[in-house]
Amino acid sequence: MANTRILRRRIKSVKNTAQITRAMEMVAATKMRRAQNQATSGRPYVENLSEALMRLLPRIDMESHPLLTGNDSGGTSGTKTTGVILLSTDKGLVGALNTNLVRTLSQQTGEVIYYTVGRKGRSFVARTGKALKADFENLDTITFRQAKQLSRLLMDAFKTGEIGEAYLVYPHFISTLRQEPKRVKLLPISIEIPEVLSQEFLFEPNADTLLDYLLVHHIEEQIYQALLETKACEHSARMVAMKNATDNALELVTDLNLTYNQIRQSAITTEILEIATAQLALE
Repeated sequence: MANTRILRRRIKSVKNTAQITRAMEMVAATKMRRAQNQATSGRPYVENLSEALMRLLPRIDMESHPLLTGNDSGGTSGTKTTGVILLSTDKGLVGALNTNLVRTLSQQTGEVIYYTVGRKGRSFVARTGKALKADFENLDTITFRQAKQLSRLLMDAFKTGEIGEAYLVYPHFISTLRQEPKRVKLLPISIEIPEVLSQEFLFEPNADTLLDYLLVHHIEEQIYQALLETKACEHSARMVAMKNATDNALELVTDLNLTYNQIRQSAITTEILEIATAQLALE
């Protein structure tokens, strides 16, 4: 009977865990739908902005703006110091989302300065003893202001020569079941210009006046879109992880119930045999 008491407690405990993970799954699913809509809705704007820059750059002197030209920051060896914006989550229970981001960073060589968003990214930088320039909390509500702050820090460091180039590392949302780490070069800005442009664009006021604004806004939008993608990936990964946890818990309850019934049946059978044996002994 001791075994059955232990099994009953175990079954009750696993059922309670399943209720918690199911509730977390439902919360994540609610947040996921909104985050996914925001992430996918912002992509056309980023694409159109890149296309506008693509049509603008042939009209200006490519060496006329510091964000379009590289610099030779770094030590005496000539290696460039790299700035990396790492977007991660504040909380766990998101499967391998943050682990895959860390693996992507293994491509980064030389001296690196990190700008992190999310406690998981900050913990990685601190644990590995790397240079952390700035850290931001991964807020539930993404604001464009946060993207502007990050872009300003990065551009100032680039213009002063503190870093020679900059990258953005974040999870890219593909579907609810699939999120992939992505590494994008932010600075110096490099946009492929096709040899033939299909349509003539008119710029108002003029190309040189627009250049300053568009280059800065291009970086801000890339960071803002990456923040939206990260949030969509976080809620999607958490919903899937919690669904798997719930399914596994319910499967374990089924197995435990089967074991409990077998032990109970065995105990009942033993008692019946003992009664029958005692009855025969009395006859």
